[in-house]
Amino acid sequence: MRLRKSRSLKWILTRRLIGLQACLLLFFFTLLAGWVWIIDPELEDTNESIIRVLAKHVERKADGTLNVIETPEIAELARQYPDLWFIVRDGGNNLYQHGVFPTKLLTEPFPMSIEGATLKGGPSAHAAVGNRDTPIGRLQFIASTDRIGGKSQDVNIWISLDIDIPESGGNAEIFWLSVVPATGAILAILVVPILLVTGAATAIVTPYSIGRSLTGLVDTANQAKAIEFETRSAHLDVSKFPSEIIPLVDAFNHTLSKLDHGYQQHSRFLADAAHELRTPIAIVRTRADLLPESADSRQLRQDIDRLSRVAHQLLDMQAIGAGSQTAQMIDLNQLVGRIAADLAPQVIDAGYDFFFEPAPAEALFMIYPSTVELAVSNLIRNAVDHSGYKGTIAITVDARGFIDVSDEGPGIPPAERVRVLEPFYRLNTHSSGAGLGLNLAHKAAELHFGRLLFADTDDGFRVRLEIGALGTGR
Repeated sequence: MRLRKSRSLKWILTRRLIGLQACLLLFFFTLLAGWVWIIDPELEDTNESIIRVLAKHVERKADGTLNVIETPEIAELARQYPDLWFIVRDGGNNLYQHGVFPTKLLTEPFPMSIEGATLKGGPSAHAAVGNRDTPIGRLQFIASTDRIGGKSQDVNIWISLDIDIPESGGNAEIFWLSVVPATGAILAILVVPILLVTGAATAIVTPYSIGRSLTGLVDTANQAKAIEFETRSAHLDVSKFPSEIIPLVDAFNHTLSKLDHGYQQHSRFLADAAHELRTPIAIVRTRADLLPESADSRQLRQDIDRLSRVAHQLLDMQAIGAGSQTAQMIDLNQLVGRIAADLAPQVIDAGYDFFFEPAPAEALFMIYPSTVELAVSNLIRNAVDHSGYKGTIAITVDARGFIDVSDEGPGIPPAERVRVLEPFYRLNTHSSGAGLGLNLAHKAAELHFGRLLFADTDDGFRVRLEIGALGTGR
């Protein structure tokens, strides 16, 4: 199964913010386009648009006169603008006229050289003048949707002429489709730099801001990594977290509390059970000693001894994990020497030669004395139980913090050297042990930040209890 690559939260948020900005910009342009489509703005004057339509439908009759073809588009203009009027003139002064308009526009024609003009007949009424290229040549158009005057000569018309002459001399007409690209270019010139600046600011400032906001998360992650078995009751500080992450930290702290409570219950049960077993075991042992000597009575006493040893080891396990011990600066030579002296009679009675070699110099370490004593005692008893009751068992102390227990037995197969550290696991099911000795020694090594190591030797097998730095160290 392919593992999913972890993603950075700050870059996820940064990409989403940039994407949100892009979506908002797209939404803005969509609304703008929809608004333009709905209102259909006319970027040219109404009269100018009429001139453009007329230029597409003008024709010349056989007699040379001008005519405007009656198309649905022309009919729609007449319906939409009841006061519509227009005049079409060619270079030969041929005319086509429609509607009511000032007669002066017929008697005083505008020069064809005027490309575009506006005739004003009052505050709001006006007409447009423009020249257009048509299929029948260049024509002059005058058109308006306003009633400026009638055919009577008595109507006074005030005419104002505005002439726009482009510098290039080209066509000055403005159409909707030609203005849209220019408008889009103007918007792009205004909006794109803003988008680039905001995008760059988002890409630079957002990761920094989010990183600053998550500083507390990094510190707390380091705090969580520092939680050990002995400090399992510790809680993470929520004061540095954003409010959105506090529920997750609270849930983690709650889980730690439940684990600690469960472990304490388990330890109390283990200690109570082992303690309650000691009295009945002692009574049974006393009664077994009163039995006549026989093979069955000897076997019964061995079974009782094994049961008693399991009860003591369970108490030892509870003592190691209780965390109520006090570390002391102890010379390993003196501690291990005392253990060796106490166990020497049992080792010799089992048929072994017993040897203890202290370190040449003091081996002072900050340790939990009772825990190290339990570990070394269990290693010696394991060597007694699994070395065939012959040969030599040697205890050696090294000033570097190594306590070696060597024997001339078969040792532990390499494939089993991990499993033997599990509680109640036994290589030999017929052994009198309960499978807790090596587990106790392993826990003692971990408690002192050390290791329990196995190694084959020329004469047999060696188990090394390595003491690490505890508290102020050595």
